[in-house]
Amino acid sequence: MRGVWLGALERRLLDRVLAPPPKLLFRERQLERALELVGRSESFVVYGPIGTGKTTLALAAARGLEGVAYVSCASARTYSALRSKLLKPAAYYVVDDYPMAVREPRLRELVRSLKPKIVVVYPPAAAYEELEDLERVEMPAYTLEELEEICRERAARLALAVEEEDVRAAAKAGFEHGGNARVALMVLAERAAANLQRAAALRA
Repeated sequence: MRGVWLGALERRLLDRVLAPPPKLLFRERQLERALELVGRSESFVVYGPIGTGKTTLALAAARGLEGVAYVSCASARTYSALRSKLLKPAAYYVVDDYPMAVREPRLRELVRSLKPKIVVVYPPAAAYEELEDLERVEMPAYTLEELEEICRERAARLALAVEEEDVRAAAKAGFEHGGNARVALMVLAERAAANLQRAAALRA
């Protein structure tokens, strides 16, 4: 029973911790450039390793626009699944996780035809090379110090039950996974849930 309780608590905490933050730390320059491109209704690629804030930046750049069409190629991977979502008129198209799509010729042509658009791409570079005519907003891997600050901000803002050692351990895990903030935040949520469980056991 305690394991079920902990699992449910972890899921609730994970949803809160992974929710888009009000401000994307250490991405000010990239966001400024993305907003410039959106302001000119230009298409571009947000490119970088997994867990570097690409989707958050793309959505932040499109925030406030009316008629944004968002599709995730993680859940709709084929031409037929994506076609119905992408053929609707939109002020801006946001195509997330493009490398996960089954990129047959007609799907590549469909994505190329969308204007204006933001396409989220991560390595390997093959998917980006299909869109090489587009400007690229680079999202580098986070440093260990940046990951620590991201975890501290999330812990403070959400009042998580964590200590500095939890923050450092979470940041280290993300750094060891290629500077991945998502991994760091998942570990932070896990440690917060475990701390709450220990506190509940002591009170029992």
